[in-house]
Amino acid sequence: MTIQDLINWFNTYQYYVLGYFVAILILALFTTVIVNRNNISTIKYVMSALVYGVAVPGILAIFLVLYNVLFLNTSILNISIVSYFLPIIAMVITLLILNRKVKMSQLPGFSKLSSLFIMISIAFAIIFVLQRTYFGVLILGGFTQVLLVFVVLMVILRVAWARFTR
Repeated sequence: MTIQDLINWFNTYQYYVLGYFVAILILALFTTVIVNRNNISTIKYVMSALVYGVAVPGILAIFLVLYNVLFLNTSILNISIVSYFLPIIAMVITLLILNRKVKMSQLPGFSKLSSLFIMISIAFAIIFVLQRTYFGVLILGGFTQVLLVFVVLMVILRVAWARFTR
C-alpha cells in the first residue's frame, strides 16, 4: 500500500473519515464539560489520546498539502477537502476546544508532539530550500528520493536536538 492508495481510500470512504473526526470533536466537547479539578488526573489521559488522535493526521495533512502545492505544483483547487483539509480543520478546532479547559502543557506527551512537529517542519523547510535551489540530483528525483532525504534529515535533526537539549 502506498501513500496515494491511503489517500484514495480516504477519498472513497469519506463518511468514515468524517465520522472519525466528528466523534473526536464530540468527545473533546464532552471531556471539557466533565473535567474539573477533582478528575483532571484521569481525564487528561483521555484528552491526550484525543490530541494524538487528531494531531497526527492533522500534521500529516499539513505536510501533504504543502508537498502537493510546493513540490508538485498542484493547484489547491484540485486537492480533496476530506483527505487534506478536514484533518487540519479538525485538529485546530479540537485543540482550541481542549485548550479552553486545560493547558496543553499539562497533557502527557504533548511536548513530544510539538517537538515532532518542529523537527518535521525544519526538515521540510530544508528539503524545500534544497529542491528550489536545484542542489543535487537526489532531490530532482521522485517522491522516494525526497522521502529518503527527509528520513536522513530527521535522524540528523533528532541527534542534534538530543544533544542540544542535554
